[in-house]
Amino acid sequence: MSLSSQIEARLKEMLDIDDLEEISSTGGGEAYNTPHAFIDDEDDNESEVAGYKKVKESLFSKVAKESFISEATYRDYKKDDQMSNKKKVNKAIKEINGKLFRIERIIDQNIKLKKEEGIDQNKYWKATRGNLYKISEKMVRISEKLRKF
Repeated sequence: MSLSSQIEARLKEMLDIDDLEEISSTGGGEAYNTPHAFIDDEDDNESEVAGYKKVKESLFSKVAKESFISEATYRDYKKDDQMSNKKKVNKAIKEINGKLFRIERIIDQNIKLKKEEGIDQNKYWKATRGNLYKISEKMVRISEKLRKF
């Protein structure tokens, strides 16, 4: 007798049932009780009544939404006739400068926090060290591209 059939037999004994079937966590196929899960109304406060409260959008999310150059392909970006190519390049440079300012600010704040809290590199998570190395490599590539720009 295999281990799984032994377990099933033991469960049948314990539960005193004839057949074990898979059951749903929603109560046998009923819908989840989340009537307002996909409402996109900013003024909807019903979620707070249900025991949940809305959280403010993070600064990082706001910055990502403000992006001039979105996920559009280069082809779509180039064909977009809402502004001239010269204006696109100048606006992109301005956007890069703003984002680099924000990145530098994040780095400065966390260096200060790291010093104040006495966090050394040994306290980083394993992935953090790898991510720092990748960021460093990426900055070198970006620097080379800026020279070409």
